[in-house]
Amino acid sequence: MINNKTFFQSAKSLAGNPLGIIALFIVLVYAVASIVISLADARFYQNPYHPAVLFLAFFPILVLAAFTHLVAYHHRNLYAPHDYADEKHFAHGLTVPSEVEGKSTGVATSDMSRPSIPKAQIDTIEARYQELIHSGLALLHQTEVLQERTSPKSGRYRVRVWIEAVGGNRSIGDIESVTYHVWHDFKNPILATSDAKSHFDLWLVIYGEFPVLALVKLRSGCVVEVCRYIDLPGRPPD
Repeated sequence: MINNKTFFQSAKSLAGNPLGIIALFIVLVYAVASIVISLADARFYQNPYHPAVLFLAFFPILVLAAFTHLVAYHHRNLYAPHDYADEKHFAHGLTVPSEVEGKSTGVATSDMSRPSIPKAQIDTIEARYQELIHSGLALLHQTEVLQERTSPKSGRYRVRVWIEAVGGNRSIGDIESVTYHVWHDFKNPILATSDAKSHFDLWLVIYGEFPVLALVKLRSGCVVEVCRYIDLPGRPPD
């Protein structure tokens, strides 16, 4: 007989994805039904149309129909990201909006309801977008895997973060210095550089993802704020 520890370990592993949760639900339903039937009195067995009997008869058919529908039309929802050999494959196969299925340039979101946007909100985001373009600066990063992540062992990554002039409004020569703020776990989370030859780069050795904020001080005296979220291969949850 399976002991309680083994049972709870199995239940915990099954609860890691939607398919396992469905299996646990079915087991729980039948366990409760079995307890109810085992404690029933003699009159229960004399009534073949008792609701509990009908439930036990039709519940498997209902489960089969629901499971068939899920497998046929919503099979992606039966798996969690960690069920894939590479978690980034979890995003493959998502429904693509019709506007971007063809060869022409398209802009769309996955929201089929397409709520109307108030004019005030349009004006606000347009103004912010123009500010972004006018700043002419972007924060980029590139990652090298030093040690592959194997559960429960964390991976290690070497990351280069740097400033890039974009859009033709600025050049690297316009920048006097850059001050970075990284995650608080670092001994020195705030660092500054004035090395224009390296594009004011920042080198990190990390095991998890986090945002980086950069305050770019221009020679004109203005300060431009740019930020970037450091995403890593495989999207480690550490």
